[in-house]
Amino acid sequence: MAVLELLLGPMRSNKTRELQRRVRMRQNFAHQHVPVFKPGEDVKSGRGVIESRNPSGRGATDVMDAFEIDSANPWVIFGVIAEQEKIIGKKIECIALDEGQFIEGLFPFTGELLKRGYDAIIAGLDLDFRAQPFGDTLALRWFVDAYGGSLTWCIAYCSCGKRGFFSQRLIEGKPADYNSPLKVPGDSYEPRCVEHFVLPNRPFPA
Repeated sequence: MAVLELLLGPMRSNKTRELQRRVRMRQNFAHQHVPVFKPGEDVKSGRGVIESRNPSGRGATDVMDAFEIDSANPWVIFGVIAEQEKIIGKKIECIALDEGQFIEGLFPFTGELLKRGYDAIIAGLDLDFRAQPFGDTLALRWFVDAYGGSLTWCIAYCSCGKRGFFSQRLIEGKPADYNSPLKVPGDSYEPRCVEHFVLPNRPFPA
């Protein structure tokens, strides 16, 4: 039975790097062909690649080729899989998807992927900058419980040393307002703990 390996956490928690590690483990040791996909909204890497923001060892970066897809239509992935299967002459065992929080309809797509017998490695943010569930990523935990597989909480740390649960959005170095758009140019992020996470003008008690 196909299984889901789900990687969740805030910014700077090594989600992408862990996805890359698992893909290479399957490629190098299990001799599997594992196509990697990412939504077009992923601007932290170049076109057609995924890149870890947290490289290790002498400042080296870890870059991996990826198919770039329209986040509004993940179903095109099945067409890419079919083409890849023709090229390699066998069924693909697994697909990997980075930045899953941007994918619309990620929950039903993942269900169909597993139903068709493909393992999946999916990485994504659990919460957005407002500390609210981001897309369908948290809902994917249901597939781990129902189908098996694994859920890995990738850990980041606040500058104070405590565990950072939240992705603090900064615009021009200042915490982003609650009412700012979900996607804006010129923003950056850092992990923050409960004490140091700041969300100006939130509509609920701090």
